[in-house]
Amino acid sequence: MKKFLNKFLVVFLAVTAFTSCKKITDDINVNPNQPSVLSTGYAFNGALQYLGGTGGGGATTNINSFAGELYSQYLSETFYTNESRFALAQYDYQGYYTGPIADLNQVIRFNTDPAYKDQVTTTNFGSNANQIAAARILRAFIFLTITDRWGDIPYSQALQGLNTLNPKFDAQKDIYTDLFKELTEAQAQFDGGGFFNDLLFDGDVTKWKRWANSLRAVMALRLSEVDPNTGSAEFKKAVADGLMTSNDDNAAYKYAAEQNNENPYFGNYRNRYDYAVSDQLVDRLKALNDPRLPVYAELADNGEYVGLPYATAGDDLDQYSIGNRDVAANTIDPGNVSQIGRAYSSQSSPAVWTSYAQILFAQAEAAHRGWIPGGNAAAATFYTQGITASLQQNGVSAGNITTYLAQPGVTFNAGNALEQIITQKWIANYLGNGWESWAEYRRTGYPNLVDPVPTALNADKHIPRRQQYPQSENDLNKQNYNEVIARQGPDALSTHVWWDK
Repeated sequence: MKKFLNKFLVVFLAVTAFTSCKKITDDINVNPNQPSVLSTGYAFNGALQYLGGTGGGGATTNINSFAGELYSQYLSETFYTNESRFALAQYDYQGYYTGPIADLNQVIRFNTDPAYKDQVTTTNFGSNANQIAAARILRAFIFLTITDRWGDIPYSQALQGLNTLNPKFDAQKDIYTDLFKELTEAQAQFDGGGFFNDLLFDGDVTKWKRWANSLRAVMALRLSEVDPNTGSAEFKKAVADGLMTSNDDNAAYKYAAEQNNENPYFGNYRNRYDYAVSDQLVDRLKALNDPRLPVYAELADNGEYVGLPYATAGDDLDQYSIGNRDVAANTIDPGNVSQIGRAYSSQSSPAVWTSYAQILFAQAEAAHRGWIPGGNAAAATFYTQGITASLQQNGVSAGNITTYLAQPGVTFNAGNALEQIITQKWIANYLGNGWESWAEYRRTGYPNLVDPVPTALNADKHIPRRQQYPQSENDLNKQNYNEVIARQGPDALSTHVWWDK
């Protein structure tokens, strides 16, 4: 009997092992909780969420990143002051490539490949043409952000997998040329097949088109010092294809009233209070009696709006207090410097990446430069419309708009046109896209910011002209890294990018 049981046990174990091995062979690499085919709409919105930031964080890859807003001097740091003093030189762009750009490449592939383009996981989110067009526009916006921050970057050979493990760095001039092409083609690619409710424009393809053309106008002005002939030609083409026409066209990323997708400044004010409104913003708005100040900032404990002096550091910070905030009750216990206004730091406060006001100011500059008809008369009209659009965006009443526009320091002055236009654009861009405001400062020298920064920790103490490549390029892509340095200049914060002349 014992022998029989032993034999039975051996046979049972053998059969069990055989069947178990078969299951392992068939199923071990299959995740039952993961879809086998990409849903393109989820990938597309995932790319948008990456740029907006998730979990209330202010990552340097956010469009409204803490770092970009500090470079543009909208904010001052209250405790850890390294970023506003440029102690951090190397910034990592790899997340852009492996995150949203890779996602958008997949959206384009699944809407192009015959094996996937007609599947319900693709067609549920709009026509193939519309999905490809929107993905190309968003991808171009990301590449524009990257090249404006770092200069020459991996572009034409990026994300080719095993085919190109060490991509070359494309010259910024060539990247701009291709981005003009991408945006021009993409805005003309939309058809009548519909588009899903994306997080940026809620499926409105007309707004996607206008954003693409408005980005072309922004890019064209970037060439004002290095290649004005091309800039003028590209600006005219963008206008002809149709720019933003109202605040309804704003490229506004919508945060949610829940912690995983909340505004990053709300997330910071949950318990850290790292950022106060800068004196550079507060003092400028006070001087102009600007009605946006109560929207942009909260009152300090003296009943006034008080900016924290930019790049204050060390023991000098001890004299300033930001107070605290009960985010659940939406109440503030003020300190002696102003917190960010609740309109911009509540849980669901949106971030405007590109605004109608910004594009009106772009047209004002183009008219002033003679790139579009009308000269300074047209420039004055666009400038006034830009201020009006920004004030309306921030809920300012019609009467207060009229009063503000009538002030001598606000009324258009052709002799001081560029400074006025860029300064008002800077005010309008508050906490939406700091990287854009920093690019415009580098291009024009306006507004007049603290530069050099006395407490800065970088070598020349000036506002950086670019950011250094991630260390991985030097470690893993050495030949191409050396080539780009030889062409562009030292991998340093003080090296100018191509259009920054």
